[in-house]
This record gives sequence, structure tokens and C-alpha cells, in this order.
Amino acid sequence: MADTPIERDSLRDLDGVRVVVESPGGALDKDQLQKAVEAKLRAAGIKVQNPGDFPVGDPFLRARVTITTESSGIIGYNVELEFVQIVFLRRNPALTFNSAQTWKAKGQMGLVPAARLVGKVQQDLSAQLGQFIDAYRSGNPK
Repeated sequence: MADTPIERDSLRDLDGVRVVVESPGGALDKDQLQKAVEAKLRAAGIKVQNPGDFPVGDPFLRARVTITTESSGIIGYNVELEFVQIVFLRRNPALTFNSAQTWKAKGQMGLVPAARLVGKVQQDLSAQLGQFIDAYRSGNPK
């Protein structure tokens, strides 16, 4: 399940988020994807932390893109966007988990002609960012 009310509540009172992009490289330029994600967040009024910043809870938005090997001109791909932060167990607050996923977008996967891979990944990642922005705004109304 993705983007539930409980997950949205985990985004409340954030000082900002860092962005981490994991991609296979090649035509899917990691830096280009990173800049696109950060620009969309800033345009939505969400503060983007620098890589060396560690706000309370060390929150970060992870975009992960995986692809298959091209076969007959077709490539399989998967785009995942998730929000990760430090969490504590309620029954034992002294126990800290450093990287628990507390929000996740509805995943996107598919098959595309190799020539359309970059555009399709960017489109699907943008749609997932839209989900995150909506979830963030619901937990942090102005």
C-alpha cells in the first residue's frame, strides 16, 4: 500500500528534505534526474536540504530507477520514490532505526522502446513527485 493517511502524517513538520537518486547511469543521467527532482520540490515550496545537511530525523526522498537489459529494442524499467527518516519504536524508544521508509509513492514499471526510456522515466518520476508533493502539503498545510 502506498500514500496512506498514516504515511502522510509522517511528513508533518519537516524542516526540508534531502534528495537521493539511484539510477543505472547511461542515458539516465543521475545528476540530471537529481536536479529535476530538486527543482520540482523547490517549485512546490518544499525546502531542499544540501547533501551535508542533516535536519532532525535525517529525512530524505529517495528516487530509485532500475532497468533491464535491452531486448529486441525494448527495455523494462521500474521507478520508485520513497521517503526515509529515522524512527523510534514506540515500545522501546531507546532503539533507533536509521533508515525506515515512512512514505512511498505508487510504483511505476513498464516496457518501452529503448529510444523512449529517458522520457518515460522522467514522466513517471514526475508523477510520483506529484504524489509526494500532495502528501507533503496534506501534512503541512500553510
